[in-house]
Amino acid sequence: MVEIIGICLAVLTGLFIAYPLLQKNRQAVSFASNHRAEELEARKAEIYAAIKDIDFDFQMGKLSQEDYDQLRNQYKAEAVALLKRADQLTGTRKGAAPAPGPAEDGGRRTAAKFCPTCGQPLTTADRFCSACGAKV
Repeated sequence: MVEIIGICLAVLTGLFIAYPLLQKNRQAVSFASNHRAEELEARKAEIYAAIKDIDFDFQMGKLSQEDYDQLRNQYKAEAVALLKRADQLTGTRKGAAPAPGPAEDGGRRTAAKFCPTCGQPLTTADRFCSACGAKV
């Protein structure tokens, strides 16, 4: 009788230990995509911070106009590429139906607005960017 209880406990312990190992493959895919999305978000924050630093350095006179334009355009291009990759990762597909434009819904919607300084999405009621404070 004691041997049967010992065998049952050993089998249950083995199943308890093996369960996470068997589930590893299913969770690895979601973890990888979540991890990649977090990396992209972190890089986006770094790029926005770099653009703000470049703007500040230019205003303080530490950068020439040529260097400022070159660096700002370089970071903007990287941010655009990063946002496209993030859209692809989060499920925005080319085959998906686009959102209706102003002509398709009777003019109730306006075109998507973005902050000219940092590129943050804006609502139609915003007069200032919530991320950088720039006047829209």
